[in-house]
Amino acid sequence: MNNVRNRPRESTDERLQWFFDPTEEVANLYSTQNERDDTIIYDECADVLSDVPDDFADWEEDDGYQKNESEAESSEDSEIPTRKIRRTLQLPTDSDESDKEDSAQWSDFDLPRTNNKFEGSPGPNIFPKDTQSVEDIVELYIGNDLFEYISNETNKYYSQNCNKRKLDKKNPKFVDVTALELRKWFGLVILMGIVKKARIDDYWSTNPLIDTPIFRKTMSRNRFKQILSFLHFSDNNKKPDNADRLFKVQFIINYFSKKFKENFNPSQNISIDEGIIPWRGRLNFKVYNPSKITKYGILIRMLCDSITGYISSFKIYSGVGQPLAKTVMELLAPSYGKWHHLYMDTYYNSVELAGNLLEKKIRVCGTIRQNRGFPEKLKRVNVNVFEACHQRKGEVLALVWRTSKTKTIRMISTIHNATLTNTQTKCRKTNYTIKKPESVLDYNKYMKRVDWPDQYLSYYPIYRKTIKWSKKVCMYLFNCALFNAFRTYQYFNTEHKSLRFHDFLLKVSDSWIKYHVPASEQNLEVAITTRKSHHDPVDRLSGHIKQHQLVLICETNKRKRRNCHVCSKNKKRKITNLMCKSCGVALHLGDCFAAYHTKEKY
Repeated sequence: MNNVRNRPRESTDERLQWFFDPTEEVANLYSTQNERDDTIIYDECADVLSDVPDDFADWEEDDGYQKNESEAESSEDSEIPTRKIRRTLQLPTDSDESDKEDSAQWSDFDLPRTNNKFEGSPGPNIFPKDTQSVEDIVELYIGNDLFEYISNETNKYYSQNCNKRKLDKKNPKFVDVTALELRKWFGLVILMGIVKKARIDDYWSTNPLIDTPIFRKTMSRNRFKQILSFLHFSDNNKKPDNADRLFKVQFIINYFSKKFKENFNPSQNISIDEGIIPWRGRLNFKVYNPSKITKYGILIRMLCDSITGYISSFKIYSGVGQPLAKTVMELLAPSYGKWHHLYMDTYYNSVELAGNLLEKKIRVCGTIRQNRGFPEKLKRVNVNVFEACHQRKGEVLALVWRTSKTKTIRMISTIHNATLTNTQTKCRKTNYTIKKPESVLDYNKYMKRVDWPDQYLSYYPIYRKTIKWSKKVCMYLFNCALFNAFRTYQYFNTEHKSLRFHDFLLKVSDSWIKYHVPASEQNLEVAITTRKSHHDPVDRLSGHIKQHQLVLICETNKRKRRNCHVCSKNKKRKITNLMCKSCGVALHLGDCFAAYHTKEKY
């Protein structure tokens, strides 16, 4: 806070950029105004649930910002503006359970391990037409019906708000978005997560140092920004009076929830962990989680397969008060009655929850806090290093294991007994053989992949900078669907496990960009463009004139002409129908062609 208070006074534009920018760090506040204008896309914000005002000037009028009376009175007499603190929810958790437990229910007697046989059928439920086709597997999770729905809602949103927007002569007239065009748009968004550039405009730049021709061949820059500005996922006119906070993205949530559950069944060992959808803007249910790399954002809890990391189900936290145990039970609802083994950390585990899940035929293992129903005897117990002490209440095992002189681990399990296993390794300090409880060994084994989805999604994120949280959430769920499709592809093609997530996304992007495009237009290797280049290519003066050939600007229309680049430099207006194939520059045959490839100043 000291750094924030000592920051020099900022202009209104700088404060707005700091407030609405969800991804940039505070160190980037003092970048140039032109760079900020090129980076931010000012989306259409005409929604009741948007949390973004129609006019940026009234952004301070929000219930999330509150002043006390002394601050209000001092602000009238003071000329120094004060920054209002944004309201951020702490990570939601249940209140501590009562420490008063009936000690008579706990005993030192240990039961033998008798787990029930797993009754589930792990693996895919629906098979694609071709199990080796990336496009067919992705179609199981992201079908054409979803693109149809989003394109229709985007067109509706434009028709509802077209009169509120100033017409810009530079931008093209809005044309209804089709499912095919939207598929190509998402293909470019996936590619943006792999080919990372500082600004959106850089993807359409003709500068040879950063040139990426596939973007301008697929879609114009203005059209891409136009779709991004009006991209929408719900009909505002159908919003009920008691609408949920997630109403704007509820259809997308329901769509992917259904796809994730019906396409793939997790194995016996599953785990729960929370993720953060990056967001630092104004939002009622934004949370702060200090244990995550992305500390501010929208909380999403995910049930994952402990073997593959497949996201089986998820639930987005919307700030509505609900017991944590109830959230866990809702996540696990499709897994009831199959004798899954669930691994969780101290944030979720409690003695009461372990008993409730056991009634639903789900066994639990994980670390636990002392105030979550842990037996009173084990709270005060003193054990030696690499030794354990346990108590049991029915099938619920509570165990304390000391890993060092200063660290003790508390475990709860309905899967294991209190047996200590020799790990065949010795402590470097004491030279004693390390013995670990079976619950600790299995917990380390099946919880180590719980962060796989977060790890993969952070490598190539497809969500862009925006001032509307709904777009961030939907892009994140698209990313989750691509990750699940990647895991399904690996399941079908065990011999092709060398295919990495990076190459998988490239194949998806390539198939979406070329979707139903004539074969004559699918050759993207030759970097020929009819758009005039603003930069000279690097190899213009290579000396190998034979590498440069003059071709028609448009093979199908010989009358297609452009101004000669050399003549324009000499303030002459002469047109030609020829261009250099490798340089992409319109030139006359003869002196203009020779001068451009031999002289530094032509």
